[in-house]
Amino acid sequence: MRLVLLVVVACSAPQSKPTPVVATADRELAASIDTFLTGHFAFRPSFAIDVGLHDYDGKVPDRSAAAIEAEIRRLREARTLFAAFDDAKLTPPRRVERQIVLAEIAKELFELDTRRRPFREPFFYLLKFSLNAYISRDYAPAAQRAAAMLRACEAAPAYYQQATANLEPKLPRAWLQIGAMISGGTIQFLEGDAKRAFASLPDTALRDKLDACLGALAKEVGAFAGALKARMPAATDEFRLGADNLIALLREVEGLDLDLATLERVAKADLARNVAAITAAAAKIDPNRDVAAVVAEVANDKPAPDQVIAEATSQLAQLRKFVVDKAIVSLPRPDPIEVRESPTFMRGNFAALGGVGPFETTPLPSYYYIAPPDPAWPEDQQRAYILSRGDLLFTSAHEVMPGHFVQGMHQRAANSRVLAAFETYTASEGWAHYVEEMMWEQGLGDRDPRAHIGQLKNALLRNVRFLVALGYHAGTMTIDEATKLFVDQAFADPKTAGQQALRGTVDPMFLGYTLGKLVIMELRTDWQAANPSKSLREFHDQFLTYGEAPLAVTRRMMLGPAAKPPLRR
Repeated sequence: MRLVLLVVVACSAPQSKPTPVVATADRELAASIDTFLTGHFAFRPSFAIDVGLHDYDGKVPDRSAAAIEAEIRRLREARTLFAAFDDAKLTPPRRVERQIVLAEIAKELFELDTRRRPFREPFFYLLKFSLNAYISRDYAPAAQRAAAMLRACEAAPAYYQQATANLEPKLPRAWLQIGAMISGGTIQFLEGDAKRAFASLPDTALRDKLDACLGALAKEVGAFAGALKARMPAATDEFRLGADNLIALLREVEGLDLDLATLERVAKADLARNVAAITAAAAKIDPNRDVAAVVAEVANDKPAPDQVIAEATSQLAQLRKFVVDKAIVSLPRPDPIEVRESPTFMRGNFAALGGVGPFETTPLPSYYYIAPPDPAWPEDQQRAYILSRGDLLFTSAHEVMPGHFVQGMHQRAANSRVLAAFETYTASEGWAHYVEEMMWEQGLGDRDPRAHIGQLKNALLRNVRFLVALGYHAGTMTIDEATKLFVDQAFADPKTAGQQALRGTVDPMFLGYTLGKLVIMELRTDWQAANPSKSLREFHDQFLTYGEAPLAVTRRMMLGPAAKPPLRR
């Protein structure tokens, strides 16, 4: 485990040797971080396993009300501890680590204490615990992983019973619907992929015990889903976070101190910019037809259902060559990535990155998951489901090269447990969305307006998410109104629009894609003005040095402490 952070700070000149006071403060902070991480992973064993810490294999989270209250106390004490450190006595790398830890504490306190997610949101439980890590990668021999999976499986019923006991009687209808859908996917996983993973295990006794346990756990999840269904008659429509809480979330967790008027202004301005761009792109294809008709025609340029994996594989090779040839960003590690068909239970998203845990000690690949259409569907439904080539190209840029995968590569190269483990929404999704537009600007798609429409459709979807998040959580927008907005402004089909509208009820931060992109674009403009002789790759490399720190922190590190806050006129 590498504990020392090595990052390039804003000034490229060699750093002088820390004074004794600074060295002492750095050591004290490092020790405090170690203690914090131990407690953080202990409460979140599934998260620890996902990042590659397999000492936590077989463990299941304790989500009793007493354990949740104890964790809130721990987080409050940690907040006080880390807030007391003086940045002036820390080296720049340690300042970044401290800010990332404080953001992580703020995020978890917001989830547990402000939003009270364990008592309000069914999917809090469904998404915070999974057995998938034991089967998704061969990080250890199959028998060892199966034994760990069995231990977790045997302990899991208590977890779902805690969930049922904790959840309030009256919950938002939309959240119950989402909980029911995710429960169904979890049962499908337990009865399908999880059982099949160890079907050829030579230890038949272990295999039989695991099969029986998975079957029993599927019934327990079914009972949890039944408890959610029983709450439907008393369900409410009260899913809104509220304007004050939304502003506080952005300020305390993301480090973005923005008022509602500013958020609405930048959201509407970027939507208008992208609407104008897609209108112009459509006119280049056919100036005599309606924009929606041209977009629909472009969206119909798709690979055949049995060629989707091959198309994505070809695109990754194309993207890597483009990134290297155009000097877009450094690739500091030879980390492998493979295109794989999504496991059945993960097929809610067409494409997603399954990044390898940063703390894995065995060389393992990341996976770019592609969910092909179900061959049992009618042919027209299969074709409608597949992304167009343009959509898929910029989705691949977002997820892999130079998006999430490359960002993770830089985090692993940073030699910091803090940078490797933690993220902020706007830094993570903001970067991945930023690179879509940046890659188009640099020539990806060969200036073909069809490719541009693929990029812009992704941008418009994120624009509408921004507006829906504001409309839901700081206004009075309804789910039907949100669905219509996705159809009208993002060219989404009704099914996708409905799914996006439902997601927004529980994920106010899905505004973070566009918001993060805009903050990064502004930072690039300001940084290039201050550093006119430096290249785009130098900007990207320096930006990624700070991991997924709050963007305001990265901005100060790159522009200096006197830099104005993001998105201020």
